Amino acid sequence: MTEQKRKNSRYVWLAAAVIWMAVIFGFSSQKADDSSEISGTLAYQIVEGVNSAANFGWKEDLMRQYASLIEHPARKAAHMTEYAILACILLGNFTQYADLSGRRFLWAELGAAMYAATDEFHQLFIEGRSGELKDVFIDSLGAAAGLLLAWAVSSIIKKWKKRKR
Repeated sequence: MTEQKRKNSRYVWLAAAVIWMAVIFGFSSQKADDSSEISGTLAYQIVEGVNSAANFGWKEDLMRQYASLIEHPARKAAHMTEYAILACILLGNFTQYADLSGRRFLWAELGAAMYAATDEFHQLFIEGRSGELKDVFIDSLGAAAGLLLAWAVSSIIKKWKKRKR
């Protein structure tokens, strides 16, 4: 890759990281009531979709109970996914720097974890929200899972290319 292409690629990855961080910031800026309403609605839609697809015939009250049961885990899974994506974007950015090649996964994980910590601090100033250390851990775990998936996919692609030769 030419130096100009590498430089352009760095800008693209950096822009993607900044945009994704802004998306996370936007979600974190929602008041607790607004965020809960969105999560509750989404959980209900998931239950409603399962009920419809599997033809269970659940009544409204039962669907609301199921939605209530999955709301919290679904919210945490969404957080983990946000940070898995962020870590992969950061990995793409750090891959552009040859001197970081051996430590790019570590830097991507640390970058995502640091952003998770600042995001939790930010939530201290949002109505009804709180900054939780356990959420930093959950977000960091999501980042690690995303990086593990990226590593696995990369390894499979390398093996596939090697066999093709």
